[in-house]
Amino acid sequence: MPSEKSEAIVNALLVRIFEARKNVGVSQERLAELSGVDLGVISRAENLVRIPGMASILDLAIALDLDPGALLAAATNDANENLSLG
Repeated sequence: MPSEKSEAIVNALLVRIFEARKNVGVSQERLAELSGVDLGVISRAENLVRIPGMASILDLAIALDLDPGALLAAATNDANENLSLG
């Protein structure tokens, strides 16, 4: 079972990825084509229903031309802020 912190970081990663998707105007269908990640996986992840594996998360980030290291750092900061507020 993942820790509260690791789950918060992954959720923050997903939120940042899907905010980027919307900001660049890419549909879920197009992101699936660009990333090779199944559309159902993207839909469930975007709704935080099911967390995809790290390889899929990286594929999504790369398809959106996001730097995985910078993305992880930003998501970690987001998670730390949210956990300290809660």
